Amino acid sequence: MNNNLQNTLNKMIQSGAWSNPAMATLVNDYILYHVVLVVVGGLLALAFLLLSIFFWVRFKRTPKSARRTWPFEKKTYFAFGVLSAGVGLVIALIVVVDLTNVLDPHPGFALLVDSMGTPQAGTPMDHLYQAFNTWIQSGSTTIPSLVQEKIQERMAFHTTKAIVSGVLLVVFVVLGTLIWRTLLKKSRIREATWRLTESALLVCGAVAITFSLLLLVIVVANLQGAFAPITLTLLDG
Repeated sequence: MNNNLQNTLNKMIQSGAWSNPAMATLVNDYILYHVVLVVVGGLLALAFLLLSIFFWVRFKRTPKSARRTWPFEKKTYFAFGVLSAGVGLVIALIVVVDLTNVLDPHPGFALLVDSMGTPQAGTPMDHLYQAFNTWIQSGSTTIPSLVQEKIQERMAFHTTKAIVSGVLLVVFVVLGTLIWRTLLKKSRIREATWRLTESALLVCGAVAITFSLLLLVIVVANLQGAFAPITLTLLDG
């Protein structure tokens, strides 16, 4: 079909009709989607950098063991320092990439349009795309009711997920902190004779870190969807 949403958007892009009010609304939401990641990601990158410095200082201040050059406590601080620095660098790289979409959103938005498909006729996605298509062609500042309804649903969905995953993130961070503090305390008392309890705590501590990082990604992704729902509604309904 010549009048499907993807073709309409491509024609708008090729003609440079970015000032179309409806088109501008889509592009501004796309920009906001990346602004959220740049702001939140920037704060996280800074936080992980500070964490890496903290762990490095603790690593340097931890005395060497009479038996081992690097006791468990020293190894732990070193590992956490490397992990924090690595995660911080990855986040910083993602922030830089997303910053390019904020400064010049047009190439990225064009790629987003190219990734869209044509939904099967008569499906809810087809009706949504028709509403989007009519809105873009009209150039109106008023978003159609069907699109508004889907946007509200997506905002509620991502807001709920952001809150739930945020609470779980706090739980796992607190739990992980308690576990590792317990391990460090035990290692100072009895480093050479670890029992099953300490081994189990070590595994649980590693699991807590893994889930914390995973939940962090989920929180950020859902914050993007909550603050900029139009882009995701355009892609996923």
